[in-house]
Amino acid sequence: MRLPYERLRAELLSWFAQAGRQLPWRETRDPYRVWTAEVILQQTQIAQAEGYLGRFWGAFPTLEALARAPREAVLALWQGLGYYQRAHNLHRAAQVLLDMGGIPLSPWPEALATLQKVPGIGPYTARAILAFAGEAPLLPVDGNLVRVLSRLWGDATPATERKAYQAKADALPPAFTGRAVGFALMDLAQLVCKPRRPTCPACPLRSACQAYQQGQSEAFPVKAARAPRPTRFFRLLVYYTAEAVWLAERPAKGLWGGLWTPPLEELSEPPFRPADLRHEFTHFRMLAFAERLSEPPPHTQPIPWAELHRYGLPAPIRRYLTQLHTYFLKNFL
Repeated sequence: MRLPYERLRAELLSWFAQAGRQLPWRETRDPYRVWTAEVILQQTQIAQAEGYLGRFWGAFPTLEALARAPREAVLALWQGLGYYQRAHNLHRAAQVLLDMGGIPLSPWPEALATLQKVPGIGPYTARAILAFAGEAPLLPVDGNLVRVLSRLWGDATPATERKAYQAKADALPPAFTGRAVGFALMDLAQLVCKPRRPTCPACPLRSACQAYQQGQSEAFPVKAARAPRPTRFFRLLVYYTAEAVWLAERPAKGLWGGLWTPPLEELSEPPFRPADLRHEFTHFRMLAFAERLSEPPPHTQPIPWAELHRYGLPAPIRRYLTQLHTYFLKNFL
């Protein structure tokens, strides 16, 4: 369906000038900062991401600083953000980009193809870098923009079909792409075109929005059936003294890749007692049952309690060990 995109752009940007959010990472056109902000903002609440971004840029102010940093330093700073594969990919991508001479921005079609070959930089992130740092006529489509575009077009393509929405966005006229439109649509998704109870009368796109015209805003985008999330069970092998706790660095790929934890063994079924640690991942629920050992498990090393903050630990493991150490000090020393 052909829509009056130039008029919609004007109405959208007029609304954005009055209602848009002031976010610190939008003040830069530095491709390094745009890229790292986009990665950290994935799967992270804005309020949480803002503090992390300040610390991240303070520790790694440039592409070269990130590429040259030890991986352990990156993982240690990443604690609490979750999805640790992002940190691995970010560090590796920085090394690749530095070897390439920096983050390419132009000509944008070639830069788009190049960026998508870099570890961890997918279709959305590549377009975000080019649109927000390089003013390329692109519209990066995330889950929020899927919702806005689905409603605007009255498109019944399921929300899970992100590639289909991105392909349609790539065919939009230049007037409805780029940095300003991208930021405005993101804010529209957060402030007006919300998943539930969207405030359609306040929307600058309502005159052309097909879902609104049909009185079916909340029917879009169509949701695909979601498989139930399984529960997985683990044994947590714990050995500690008053001075240290014995941990192992996990393999780079997989669960909590590259982070430090007590050894984990997956169980086929749980013991008949409450779990000592529970954590919700995107694709499964973890229940872990601690087993205190009488001697250090193989392939572990003692980490002094006082030095634990220097190591990259998953947030739930850090919380568990902190509680364990507090209990030990209170009851046995």
